[in-house]
Amino acid sequence: MAFARLLAQIIKLRAQFPHYPIKSIRLDNAGEFTSKTFDDYCMSLDIDIEHSVPHLHTKNDLAEALIKRLQLIARTLLMKTKLLVSTWGYAILHVASLVRLSPIANNQYSPVQLVLGNQPNISYLRVFGCAVYVPIAPPQRTKMDLQRILGIYVGFDSPSIIRYLEPLTGDIFTAWFANCHFDETIFPLLGGEKYVPKEQQGKLVPEERRELSWDVPTLSHVDPRTAKCENEVRRIIHLQSIANQMPNAFNDATKVTKSHIPAANAHARIDGHNRQNNLPTNDLSVGRLKRGRPLGSKDSIR
Repeated sequence: MAFARLLAQIIKLRAQFPHYPIKSIRLDNAGEFTSKTFDDYCMSLDIDIEHSVPHLHTKNDLAEALIKRLQLIARTLLMKTKLLVSTWGYAILHVASLVRLSPIANNQYSPVQLVLGNQPNISYLRVFGCAVYVPIAPPQRTKMDLQRILGIYVGFDSPSIIRYLEPLTGDIFTAWFANCHFDETIFPLLGGEKYVPKEQQGKLVPEERRELSWDVPTLSHVDPRTAKCENEVRRIIHLQSIANQMPNAFNDATKVTKSHIPAANAHARIDGHNRQNNLPTNDLSVGRLKRGRPLGSKDSIR
C-alpha cells in the first residue's frame, strides 16, 4: 500500500500549499513503487517521475542519508527502553517527528518552521518508551476500580493525541494528551512480568520473549502491483475528483431545491428568497396591523 500512502501525501501537500506546486518526485526502482495508474495521475498534474539506477544507492544520496539518520536515532531510543526490536516501526515514526521539529545543519530553524513560518510547540514531547498512565473510560470501570492503566508511550499522532502500547498484549491505542500522566524515569517491560528473569539451578535465565509484529495490516501487502493496491490508487483519485466538483458554497439561492427527505428542524418552505424579491424597492417600509391596515389610520365616522 506504499503508493496509496504516497498519493494521499501528494493530495495533502497540494491542498495545503496550492501556490507551491510539486514539480518532480524521485523514487528508486523498488517494486513497491510501480503503478501505471499513479504514473498517469502524475502526468496529468505535470509532475515528473524520476527513478534512480537499480542497485545503486549512492545515486539517491539524500534519501539514503536521511534513512541512515533515522535508523541511528531509532536504535538509540530502543536501547534505552525495554521494548523489543520488533517495535522498531514505532521508533522510526517517532524519530521522523523529532527530525521535523529539530534544527537542521545548515539552518537554525526546523523544517516545520521553515514550511509553516511559525515556531513549533514542543511542550507535548515525552521520552520514548516511558510509562504513561491513561485514564479508563467511565463506562469501562466502576467507582471502586482502578482509574488509570499503565501504558508504554511510543509517540504521538498530533500535539493532543498520543500513542501507547498495552504492556501485556502489545496492542496500540491512542489517548488524549492532557488526560495522561507520564513518568519519564520508568520504562515498562513489554510482555509483562512473565518475562522477568527466573532463577534456574542458581542462575538467572530470562524466559523467551514473544516477538511482536508492529502494525501488521499496513505491511500485509508489500507488492503494490497487486490488484488491491491498484484499486486503492484508483479509489483515492476518484474521491479527489468528486471533492473537486463539489462547490465551496451555495452562492445562487435560486438553484437550491428542497430535499425529498423530511427534516425535523427544517422549514416547511424555502422560498423566502423569492418572497424577498417581491418586496417594494423603496427604503421606507409600510407598517401594517394584522388585518392589513396601516399604522396610525383612524376609522372615519359618517
